[in-house]
Amino acid sequence: MVAEEMIAIGVKEIVIMGSVGGLGKTLKISDLVLCTKALRDEGTSHHYLKNSKYISSNKELTERFGRYLDDEGINFTAGPTWTIDAPYMETAEEVLKYYMQGILTVEMEAAALFAVAKKRNIKVAALFVVSDLLRVNGWSGFIDQEEQRRTIYPLFIKIFKHFANDI
Repeated sequence: MVAEEMIAIGVKEIVIMGSVGGLGKTLKISDLVLCTKALRDEGTSHHYLKNSKYISSNKELTERFGRYLDDEGINFTAGPTWTIDAPYMETAEEVLKYYMQGILTVEMEAAALFAVAKKRNIKVAALFVVSDLLRVNGWSGFIDQEEQRRTIYPLFIKIFKHFANDI
């Protein structure tokens, strides 16, 4: 709803930043992931676009985001996410399946926002910080939250200011 309202007042680019569960075996808490596409395992995106397994972020904006991170010396991994709109409902079978398909993270918004953007002809990119780890043998729980508040969130503010000034 917020994206639709922003688009209605003329916003042409949206950069989302937030926390995600990490599926990728090499990911650690506080790692950054630049999202390239989202597995559509939620409901909203299907109201905007015909069914497909994935929806991509905007390539141009995502590449620009990646160049900015590289230029600033900010380490990140680029790759796909799994969007599911039912928190804590991931199954061990799904985790293994999507991990084996190379999906790096799990979250609740990317597929919907990418679909809204595509339908409304705007650009959306997403950067995530790993807040917890989801593995076949269990969940890490939320750890190092204070560390993220001290390090990652100021970084998100810096990135936000850059992109706000870039428009």
